[in-house]
Amino acid sequence: MKKIINLTKKFTVAFLLLVTITTVFPLGLLNNAVEAAPASKRQAVVNTAYRYRGRPYVFGATGPRTFDCSGFVRYVYRQHGIYLPRTAAAQSRVGTLVSRNNRALGDIVFFRNTYKRGISHVGIYVGNNRIIHAFPRKGVTVDSLSNSYLRAKYAYTKRVLR
Repeated sequence: MKKIINLTKKFTVAFLLLVTITTVFPLGLLNNAVEAAPASKRQAVVNTAYRYRGRPYVFGATGPRTFDCSGFVRYVYRQHGIYLPRTAAAQSRVGTLVSRNNRALGDIVFFRNTYKRGISHVGIYVGNNRIIHAFPRKGVTVDSLSNSYLRAKYAYTKRVLR
């Protein structure tokens, strides 16, 4: 009986503490904590992508030993519980459009007319106007979006991380 009374007291204290915390703290503080979570998720996606830097490019490969561009993006995101379609064109139909000025870590950058018409290449934005992507003859590599080839083929950027 004594154990039941002690347990009841502990639950009562825990409940009162929870009610106090959720009503006393301003909602703004709670919102900041919620908004900070995606930044760490985006950084985690970029960190995962960097772990595969230097892996060879093989058309149609989905990793983890070799990749093509869309296989790489799909594999990296899958490690974080986000399931993307297989091809760059199909991946381009997912997410929300983001302007060049509002790119964030982990955004997906699409390119058109690389080896075929339409969206045909994809990479992950890693900051400082750079992407990590699987590219023929280079494998998984980091390149500047100012690179003349990528700049000419750039289509748009999409965000799948919230």
